Amino acid sequence: MNIRQIILSVLVGILLCLLALEVPRAIAVRNDAYRWFDPIVDIRGIIVSDYVNEPDEEEMQEAMIKAMVESLDDPFCEYIRPEEQKQFRKNLSGNYVGIGARINGNAEYLKIITPMENSPALKAGLLAGDEILEIDGVTTKDQPVDDSIDKLLGEPGTKVNLLVRHVDGSEQQLEIVREPIETRSTFGLIRRDGDWSFSLDPDRNIAYIGIDSFNSRTSDELETILRELRLRDDLDGLILDVRSNPGGALTAALETADLFLKEGRLLSIRSARPERRQQERVFNATSNGTFTDIPIIVLIDDRSASASEIVAGSLKDNERAMVLGERTYGKGSVQEVRELEDDGGILKFTTAYYYLPSGRSLHRIPGSGQADWGVDPNDGYVVPETIEDYNDRYEQRLPWTVITREEPAEPRTTDPDWIRESMSDEALARAVEILGERVEMGQWPELPEQDSAGEIARRDDLEAALEVRQKMLTRMTELNSEIASLEGVTTLDDRGVELPDEVDLDEAMLVIRDRDGNEIGSWRIEEIEELKRSLKSVRLSPNAQETP
Repeated sequence: MNIRQIILSVLVGILLCLLALEVPRAIAVRNDAYRWFDPIVDIRGIIVSDYVNEPDEEEMQEAMIKAMVESLDDPFCEYIRPEEQKQFRKNLSGNYVGIGARINGNAEYLKIITPMENSPALKAGLLAGDEILEIDGVTTKDQPVDDSIDKLLGEPGTKVNLLVRHVDGSEQQLEIVREPIETRSTFGLIRRDGDWSFSLDPDRNIAYIGIDSFNSRTSDELETILRELRLRDDLDGLILDVRSNPGGALTAALETADLFLKEGRLLSIRSARPERRQQERVFNATSNGTFTDIPIIVLIDDRSASASEIVAGSLKDNERAMVLGERTYGKGSVQEVRELEDDGGILKFTTAYYYLPSGRSLHRIPGSGQADWGVDPNDGYVVPETIEDYNDRYEQRLPWTVITREEPAEPRTTDPDWIRESMSDEALARAVEILGERVEMGQWPELPEQDSAGEIARRDDLEAALEVRQKMLTRMTELNSEIASLEGVTTLDDRGVELPDEVDLDEAMLVIRDRDGNEIGSWRIEEIEELKRSLKSVRLSPNAQETP
């Protein structure tokens, strides 16, 4: 027997041994999967054959699928039914066919917030503030906004007839031809003559560009804007605004960050499952970075999520940008979308987590007690914003962002105080001050020490939890009163104690004694209002026994 035959015999022997080991294991795994379905199949069979009424098997199947997804306790996993697939894909791509307008559905009629640039709506004469009274002869008054929007959508080239009431009160019939609409993801601070202006401070050549979501066109849009600004010598500093940006495509985020970097790690992705932890995917910057020398401030808030966190975090960790605002949302999980066979719908599920160049996980797991998640502003760059601040900022800025008949007066965006007063935007005002000094002096200014973004986020979470607890205590008090009323109890003593407002409880002590009057312990009261609420909710009776 020659050497080849010997080697072949050995290899065949090894292969047979491996098969002998793996085949039983594969069969066992398959049998385990089948056994998992056994009780489900049994229950289905019992219900279908013996339930008192005819069951809807399609609903049963959908309920089982949803139950499996919900058991993951992951808000980013979902099952999309076959009839919802079209809308899901539209939301994913950012493209649709319609008239191209942002709609306010909270008004009596459909109200135009603004037409989109170069859209059929704008070409037909629709502008901010106009109302759509009828769509193809059907009123929009007090109708569900989704139903009305569905009527505006359709196939390319089809027509929709609208009865419109303009801002001046005049009414007009419009016939609009539907076109494919590509949602733009970049925006400027203000509009002039219907177009975005990206030059924020012409004196110091500071630009402002916002990104409201990340899609396949985002990095190209951004690069085009930056090149035009550079050609006009209007790009000595950049404010990149990703506040309230919910995220989008991973590739778009990586391409965006890569525009500003020559080298360095952008991101890594890995699973939390032990058997998959070694399967790490690492994304690095390329040498094609185009705008690697301009100073940048990235604006973030607690609504900045996913792709926007990747951009802010990678630029911060590579010391390429300063990050200003408040800690981000903490959505750092990777979702995969798979279409099910036989038109069974779509499953969106989490497969891994994002990690910044520093190794920090972006993802926040509620209730885990983790201290670090999301992206924090740089030290000294923390600018908190309440929900009231956010609403004021949105309302004050809206007139500058819509396409309307009469534009507001020329803004003074070079003046931080004007930005604070006229746009209610403290974070942007601070960014203009800091970046302006960086452009003029050639280095970032030293800022006073602040509480960390993590500490502020912890306090915010604590405040929110205390607020929930207060509501629960209030509800408990109401329930105790209802229970007492139903039980026929009418005396105040049986329903708790309500202390008079004029009682001075400053430095007061709470003393607990046993039935014989022996003191068990005493505590100084720190939160008087909490004590009052607690005394109202606890059922007490008067103490007739004299204490020693």
